[in-house]
Amino acid sequence: MKYSYAIFADITCDLSLEVRERFEVDGYMKSYMSSPDADEVEGTLDLSDAEVDAFYSLLKAHKNKYKTAAPSVDDIVSYFETFLIQGQDILALSISSALSATYNLMICAQEIVCQKYPERKVLIIDSMRYSMALGLLTIKACKLRGEGYTIEQTAEAIENVKRTIHQMGPIDDLFWVASKGRISHAKAFFGSVAGIKPMGDFDSNGMVTVLAKVSGYEKAYKTTVKYIDKTIKAANEQIVFVVHSARRKQAEILAAQITEKIKPKEVIISNMYPMSGINAGPGLLAAYYFGTEITDLENEKKIIGDIVRSL
Repeated sequence: MKYSYAIFADITCDLSLEVRERFEVDGYMKSYMSSPDADEVEGTLDLSDAEVDAFYSLLKAHKNKYKTAAPSVDDIVSYFETFLIQGQDILALSISSALSATYNLMICAQEIVCQKYPERKVLIIDSMRYSMALGLLTIKACKLRGEGYTIEQTAEAIENVKRTIHQMGPIDDLFWVASKGRISHAKAFFGSVAGIKPMGDFDSNGMVTVLAKVSGYEKAYKTTVKYIDKTIKAANEQIVFVVHSARRKQAEILAAQITEKIKPKEVIISNMYPMSGINAGPGLLAAYYFGTEITDLENEKKIIGDIVRSL
């Protein structure tokens, strides 16, 4: 169905073709990546599981040889125009401005197209999130549009809920974390031997902060599920996404536990695609969902601290 306004996000939303079609997302704005074999290639979300797994194998082998680059203003203008020339307004969602220049580039493009198409509306939202958190906001916007919300009403609703999306789950490739300078290689070695898995959630600006560290996947699963239970709202009315970077088996286990103990409307397992994965690295396993509003993380730190002490 063609609506009066199009809704899409940038490529870091991690929405697969199947999910985009199911929820009537109008597309995604591409950006670029460099690899050991090419200086600049256009990223894509339309990859098979096998292709995503192959990417992570290469990423692990060449830790510092993959980079991402935001689209140019001209690229964004061109993408916007594919909808504007069809008579549609635009609601575009961007990865957090704390993580990328994409939002500011979208604003520049907005100024250009609004001069060229003064009769059209172009609204840009800084999601303050990334990966499937951005994807969830995009899906939410599409649902509101389907319910008859105007573009302004949808934008306002998304602004009001964007700081209620949580990420919780472990990352287990500490050597990748060390390669990015976030911990020392010595800590990565001893942490890996001990099976240490950092657990993090978003702060209000979309930066992930480590709130706790647990030993082993069993404790990581239990901590994640208990944390979701304490922070989720209206679980039976929402879809929880479990996203992973080359951890499909673990994602299936976590999804099953969330289904059994949290009982959301649905749990969907998704890949973290290359444009997000280059920065997150392999070994991420996280649930994304709507819950309590996140502010200074003090409440979240207390919740997870109590959980970890009870295990």
